[in-house]
Amino acid sequence: MSQENLKQHVVRHSEREEYSREQMYSWLDETQLAHVGFIDPDTNTPFVIPMGFVRDGDRILLHGSSGSRFFMTLVKGVDICITVTHLDGLVVARSAFNCSMNYRSVMVFGKAELLKDEAKLEALEKITNGLIPGHWENARPMLKKESAATIIVEVPLTNISGKSRAAGANDEPEDIDLPIWAGVIPMHVSYEGPIPEANAADIPFPENLKGLVTPR
Repeated sequence: MSQENLKQHVVRHSEREEYSREQMYSWLDETQLAHVGFIDPDTNTPFVIPMGFVRDGDRILLHGSSGSRFFMTLVKGVDICITVTHLDGLVVARSAFNCSMNYRSVMVFGKAELLKDEAKLEALEKITNGLIPGHWENARPMLKKESAATIIVEVPLTNISGKSRAAGANDEPEDIDLPIWAGVIPMHVSYEGPIPEANAADIPFPENLKGLVTPR
């Protein structure tokens, strides 16, 4: 079955669907927070869990505690949906009904696969450097007990769907002349100046992290 046949298509506002896999990958790479949804097969209860993630090629990497009930459920092969969303701005229209948001979102559908041995160690390095650039090389080497306490799963980016809005207010023609402000209030996420631990105040901020901080 082709990837196109597996793709979930946007139904509402289909004109906002993103078809470029490269574009959707870039949206995934611009953030480190995803929401993972699934239905617990034991209780038939839906859950959505926020967690850090990293894209590595054509897969998503997730990590957590080896004692986590959540991850124990994932490795059973339940269907999951991973959602990543960027809020880019508030769209203020002249009517409350036509107010909206500008956004970019990606949904990934699939099953998680447990990584072991060398594949797990490689994934640990990719996750660490994906969340904190260059930190795998700078940090103290991971102990065996720490690795044993961590579980890593991968989710293939086979079934992926994107959607976005990047436009101004869609006012009704009869509202255009109303003396009410309309437009877009942009929104951005950025890292601010680092706050060192008291016992690390004399240690220089690492070069590999300086690129994260937004200059003021």
